Amino acid sequence: MRLFYEWGTKQVHKYGEELCGDNIAISRQPEKVTLALADGLGSGVKANILATLTNQIAIRMLEADLPLWEVVQTLSETLPVCAVRKVAYSTFAIAQFFSEGYARVVEFDSPHAILLRRRKVQPVSYEERTIDGKTIHETVLDLQDGDWVVFVSDGVLNAGIGGAYPLGWGWELAAGFLEKHSHRELTAEELAGKVADAVSELYLGKPGDDVSIVVIKVRHKLTATVFTGPPATRDVEGKLIHRFVGRLGKLVICGGTTAKIVARHLGQPLEVDLSTITVDVPPIARLKGIDLVTEGILTITQVRDSLREGADRKTVQYRNDGAASLLRVLLDVDHTHFIVGQAVNPAHQNPDLPHQLGIRMTVVREIAAELRLRGKEVTFEVI
Repeated sequence: MRLFYEWGTKQVHKYGEELCGDNIAISRQPEKVTLALADGLGSGVKANILATLTNQIAIRMLEADLPLWEVVQTLSETLPVCAVRKVAYSTFAIAQFFSEGYARVVEFDSPHAILLRRRKVQPVSYEERTIDGKTIHETVLDLQDGDWVVFVSDGVLNAGIGGAYPLGWGWELAAGFLEKHSHRELTAEELAGKVADAVSELYLGKPGDDVSIVVIKVRHKLTATVFTGPPATRDVEGKLIHRFVGRLGKLVICGGTTAKIVARHLGQPLEVDLSTITVDVPPIARLKGIDLVTEGILTITQVRDSLREGADRKTVQYRNDGAASLLRVLLDVDHTHFIVGQAVNPAHQNPDLPHQLGIRMTVVREIAAELRLRGKEVTFEVI
């Protein structure tokens, strides 16, 4: 089975600076994730501009499927060298993670990536290459479900200098910290946050360098299928429902009429849970074999509005209404497939109802746009 890569990032800028001198860029394409972590020389605005330029060049070239060596050579030829220190104005780590289960990593004067498997640091062998007078370290990582790959900037390794650790936290201690905290149930964002909190504590709340952390969690993809709205023609109902209930991952129905059709074909009772009703959202229902059943357009409209307002899983963790339940599913999975029926619901033609009730597909597309901003994959099927 192909692997999926969840990422989480944290940054802390140097004390007294308004901008972080590091830059993180990550993009997801079919079958791969590309990331670049650049550390601009010094700190502040100038460092931020140089680091951002580095990543923009790297990401655009890699998205165009140019080979890594060509990307590195372009960066080497493009980035200026400090006339005083005789060092590059930006260092970087670039990686591409492929769904087949491996990653290519290239590092220039940056801390080595940390690979963890079953909460143990794994040895990584690098090859050295010289490109345009610069020493580049390259490696290929063979990955498994449950692995973690962590990239950090120098600011992480320098934490504690002159205090708890006279020479700084260092790679070994940082890796040891990750061994203790890389619990499988954590998200990539949560593990990155734990590292950032530890670093801030070592700096006593006044970081002496820019801090950047990128965590990649290797796992299998989590999916959900959301069936909303009856199909335009009734003669496809049987085949459609058979295919719907056979899909992997979470199964969700949004819409009372849709739920009744599925219940009838499955020969199962549909039970409404009135304890989940709220002023704004109708109650959810229970149907054997289906993970979540909600009302239709009112519920998905509420979900869209919540996403636009920046809602996350914590925002709705104590709510049990249909919109909150649907939002949790959408944020928990990596890929959501929407099956959108085009049958006209007579109830939505009532002139007293809001105009948006007649445009189910528009609301679904707006939800998809919000999910994609959060790094999620979304596909559609209109029937």
